[in-house]
Amino acid sequence: MSLKFIIRIFVVLAFVAIVPGSSLVYSQTPEPRVSTRIAGSLVEEFSFLIKDFRMDHQGQANNLNISISYRYAANITKAEYPDFRWLAKDVETLLNDYPNEDDYWEIVNKQITAVLLKKYAGIVSVTCEIKVDPTSVVPYTRSSRVTRERSSGRSSRKS
Repeated sequence: MSLKFIIRIFVVLAFVAIVPGSSLVYSQTPEPRVSTRIAGSLVEEFSFLIKDFRMDHQGQANNLNISISYRYAANITKAEYPDFRWLAKDVETLLNDYPNEDDYWEIVNKQITAVLLKKYAGIVSVTCEIKVDPTSVVPYTRSSRVTRERSSGRSSRKS
C-alpha cells in the first residue's frame, strides 16, 4: 500500500473518532432525498366513454355516445375517489328512466351533470358530451356539451 492511501484512511478514521455521532458509510450512489413539499398545484381528471347507448327519446330510437370527464377536488382522500363504473351506471339509469320524452338533448345533458355533481363529493367539475347519431327523421349527427362546476366547498356526500 502506498503511504498516501494509508494517510487518507488514517484521516478518515480520525475524523470519525473525533466527530460524535458520525459513522462511516460507503455508497456508490447518493441516497435519494424524498421531499414532502411539492411545487405547483395538482389537477386530477378522469374520463370515460359510454359507447353506443340506445335510448328511445323524442319519439325515436337513438344511438348515443356519451363522454364523461370530471375533475377531482384538491387534496381528495383515497376513499373519495369514485369508481367510474358507479358514474356510468348512474348515467345509464337516468337515461333509461328519463321522465320527459320531449326534452332537448341539452336539457337531458344538464340533468346528467347535475346528478353526478350532486352525488359525488370528491368531484368539483363534470363535463358531459352527448353525441346523437343520425336517424331516419333527423339525418344529422348532433351533440351537446355541458360543464357543471361545484359552486363552493364539497357540501354534498355520496348517497
